[in-house]
Amino acid sequence: MRILIAATIMTMLNLGASSGVRAHHPEVAKPHIYATGWGITLASDGSGFYNDFARFTLGPDSTENTYIVSPYKRAMRQFRNDKRACVYPKSVDVLIRTNDWAVGDAFIESDAMMRSPIRIFSRQGVPAISGTRNLKGLSLGYALGSRIPDSLGPIGAKYTPVADEVNKAKMLLLGTVDTIVANMPDAFFVFESLGSPLPAHDPNYDPVPVPRIRIVCHDTEANRNFIEAFNARLNMLTSGPEMANFMKKNRLDPSQFLP
Repeated sequence: MRILIAATIMTMLNLGASSGVRAHHPEVAKPHIYATGWGITLASDGSGFYNDFARFTLGPDSTENTYIVSPYKRAMRQFRNDKRACVYPKSVDVLIRTNDWAVGDAFIESDAMMRSPIRIFSRQGVPAISGTRNLKGLSLGYALGSRIPDSLGPIGAKYTPVADEVNKAKMLLLGTVDTIVANMPDAFFVFESLGSPLPAHDPNYDPVPVPRIRIVCHDTEANRNFIEAFNARLNMLTSGPEMANFMKKNRLDPSQFLP
């Protein structure tokens, strides 16, 4: 577990116990967890890979009444306004990079749940992007509200916000944009749903540091207890075969996505 106090933004305090982690107890109060809905992989009806992953990692029936999927920008606003709440899938590092914090905020986060590499995909006729220099003069589709322009900076690309991940993929396939930026495995599921293989991309190019999916919470005593219990369950899943089997069941290579 890590804590972030935005007033001293670069100071990270490691709050995770290295041994004797308390087991997951049902009596630990669960906060509201606002999930940042974004298309078919994290849908408002509860379907999609990231909803399945949340239910799997949080445990049976643990998301009832406390796990709330909202459109991305609304979910972030709900999290910022509810000082007892959590947000998923996020990390403290991402909140820093995208400026989703205010002076005086204090956050804690869970251990890493999975890796979610970011890739840049090219339309037909545009070579795979292997660096920001290759994006100069090209249009780049990105998730509305995701702050990708803040992360990549002024690289000479024409940033094009798109309201959901399926439309973003369709725009690339139709040639409406030259490139799109997308997380994996999100892009895998989206293009699969459209009957298309993954478009051209450089699997070794990370335009930003590889995000680790986590649950981020406002720092309260109740949330510290929740995160401690969640970390214990997460460790149980990753130390045994359950996590790898979940990835394989979803047609994913565990070696690419396990934290």
